[in-house]
This record gives sequence, C-alpha cells and structure tokens, in this order.
Amino acid sequence: MLYPKLKKALAKIRKLPLHPQWFTYRNEDWHCTKIGEQVAGTVLDIGCANQYMKSYIKANHNYIGLDYYQTAVNWYDTQPDVYGDAQILPFADNSMDAVLLLDVLEHLPRSDDSISEIARVLKPKGTFVLKVPFIYPIHDAPLDFQRWTKYGLQQLAHKHGFMIRQETQMGKPLETAGLLVNIAISKTVLNWIQQKNPMMILGILAPLMILMVNLLCWLFSLISPMDDMMPHSYRLVLEKI
Repeated sequence: MLYPKLKKALAKIRKLPLHPQWFTYRNEDWHCTKIGEQVAGTVLDIGCANQYMKSYIKANHNYIGLDYYQTAVNWYDTQPDVYGDAQILPFADNSMDAVLLLDVLEHLPRSDDSISEIARVLKPKGTFVLKVPFIYPIHDAPLDFQRWTKYGLQQLAHKHGFMIRQETQMGKPLETAGLLVNIAISKTVLNWIQQKNPMMILGILAPLMILMVNLLCWLFSLISPMDDMMPHSYRLVLEKI
C-alpha cells in the first residue's frame, strides 16, 4: 500500500526536479501535444488510462479510449469508453483513422498480435503513434514483458506493413542515467521503509540527492551532443501502407 500512496503524492511535483522521474515528465506536455497534432478523425487510444490524451487532440476527432478490464478497474480505477484486449481488438477492419499505443506494448505478452490488430483496424494511410520505454526499470509487474531498440521497432513496423514517418528518441545518455539513479535511490529507500530497516533514516537525504542528480545531469546534458546510445524511450509515427 505504501508505493501507490507515495506515487500519488509525488504526482503533484512530477514537473519539478525533486521528482525521481523528472526526466520522463518535464517535457510531457510538449510530447503529448506533438502526438495530438499527428491524429484526427476516429482515434483509438489503446491503454487509455484516464484518457489524458483526449485533451491534446486539437483537430476534429471521435476519440475512443480502450483499456483492459483488469488494468482499468483493479489497478488504476479508470473508466475507458470500451473494455477490450489490445491483442484482439473489438473493431471492424479499416474502421480507424488513427491509433495511439503509448507505453503499452511492453505490457502485452503477444506484441506481434497487437500490432497486427492495429494494422487490421486502421484505414489505408491511417496513422499509428507508438511510444515505448527502452532503458527503463520493470514496472506494472508482472505485466512487463520486453524492451525494443529502435532497430527492433523498425523491424516490427515494416513486418506489419507500416511506413515510418517520424522517429523520436527521448533522453540523452546523462538524462537516462540520472533517471535510473533516482529511481534506484527511491526504490532503495522505499524498501528500507517497508522492511523497517534502521537505514530508512537516510531517507531524509533522498530529496536532496534526487534534486542534485537531476540538476547535474540536466546541466551537463545541455552542453552535450545528442547521442542515440541510451534513450529512455522511443516514439514512432507510422503510416499504414
């Protein structure tokens, strides 16, 4: 119970460098806006959570949020428009103008099936926006199955008949490293607290350590060239051929 409560409390400061995952959240609005600009018409958001993406889609659209029943009801207490399985979509062939699959693919045991289903329901020339973590810890266990390099994502897209219109990597090496260090600090302190380990007293230093790691990695990243060695996430905009 401690982890969900802490996660909820930290959500209020996720845009501040005091947050251990600041490097994933600090440009969140910008990235969501860019995604929203890519889609229009009938838009299917698979794994929609609280349907946060709906507000970022500015063009005329018919938004449909889909989520798995267990995830929505038992884990996140959210209400999608449709309950369904991303690997067996309950929609007709060629019925969608756009599909969003944002930080969901890694949680599907049959990832090929989900991409195949997305290709089936998309109209020709339809847009598919895919976002996945790359260098990032296990999360939502046990439903966390795999990671892809950009080359693996390219192969997956071509295999299922998609053309890559845009490819974006998120996180310079130092930013990704800082993100991992801060998650490790937070998880270690959380473990100490749960185990009632005397070391938990050091938890009072965690906010300062997280702030220092975030600011130092950010400052040095500003003067570092972009490098594709270790992004924390990828975003691809694909078109159905």
